[in-house]
Amino acid sequence: MDEGPRARANVVVIDDDKLVNDLICRILKKEYSARGYESAEEAIRSEDLGAVDVIIADVNLPGMDGIQFLDRVQLVDSGIPVILITGYGDIDIAISALQSGATDFILKPFKNEQISISVERALEARRLVLENRALLEELRNKNQELETLNAEIYARNIEIEKELDIAANLQQCLFPAVLPEIDRFDLALKFRPVEKVSGDFFDFIIYGRELFSFVFADVSGHGVPAALYSAMVKTAISSVRASGPAPSDFMSEVNAFLIGSQKRMSYNYVTIFYGLFDLAKGALTYCNAGIPSPAIIHADGNSLFLDPNSPFVGIFENSVYRNESVRIAPGDRLVFYTDGVFEQTGKNDRIMGQGVFLELLKSLGGMKIHELIERLFERVMEFSGSQRPGDDITLIGMSYREREV
Repeated sequence: MDEGPRARANVVVIDDDKLVNDLICRILKKEYSARGYESAEEAIRSEDLGAVDVIIADVNLPGMDGIQFLDRVQLVDSGIPVILITGYGDIDIAISALQSGATDFILKPFKNEQISISVERALEARRLVLENRALLEELRNKNQELETLNAEIYARNIEIEKELDIAANLQQCLFPAVLPEIDRFDLALKFRPVEKVSGDFFDFIIYGRELFSFVFADVSGHGVPAALYSAMVKTAISSVRASGPAPSDFMSEVNAFLIGSQKRMSYNYVTIFYGLFDLAKGALTYCNAGIPSPAIIHADGNSLFLDPNSPFVGIFENSVYRNESVRIAPGDRLVFYTDGVFEQTGKNDRIMGQGVFLELLKSLGGMKIHELIERLFERVMEFSGSQRPGDDITLIGMSYREREV
């Protein structure tokens, strides 16, 4: 594609010998815009040196000589090529000038092609200087943009951290800040969220000295989205907790609330264990909607696992939830855990897995509940090493003891 005529390079020639001056200008005018001056002072008065592409100057000039003029040009723009013309007796001066920043020198007498070749090389050097300057300027502008962007990101991160602190405080207001006092039960907790807010939570609903419910939930995902959905789950739980329904009815009502509260299809869901402890009857009636199998460790060392018996909550309107009951007795210890406990990644990106975790739980089963939960948590952390947890970790232990006489 034709780009039109290119701008002719602007060459200034300074030589007090008018014949030499005219000759050089004639040679250059075939390809360039060339103007001649007989002194450096005249050139300075007549030209905007910053707009000149190449300067050819004799070393021996009246008044300001070529070397002094070179210094003057470099103060204006060190990237303007200056070619010095000198005789054989001034070679040492020319070499010194090269060391001081001159682009080239031409010895008298010279051939026409020497002028053309030297100017061509000088223009190429000038082109590279200008390209480098443009690139440096672009780089400076990009760096300034990046610095501005980094400052904005830093400020936003600070703002996000403050917002997360507020969100974490609000979330703590929704769920128990500490484990409650429950007659004949010792409780232990270890909790480590991936972020400041979490999708794991629990709650105790006390109906009387011999009757209470325990809710243990794990919202899909982690971080802010999970925390926001957990607030919705908490609202659902609060809407049905007062009546103390059977676990299956409780789960059905929470499921209906979550589905009915969503304006559009959501991919969030929650797994919930809801257990009703009736100490007078020595029974735990529960509905497990997807929580990894909680363990009951009996006083004789045998273990019972309360496997999931119902679908996840908050997905399908027609989900059916079931009750199951097991006997509990003084001396029993119960361990609840979310899947983040055994899905931690260790060396070689290997996941612990539920089977390994349950074997670990069995091996530590003889400990008191506080020590048991502490040791389980320590072993999980040892397995993951320096790896950042991929999901929230929650461990809750309950120890059921004889009534004190």
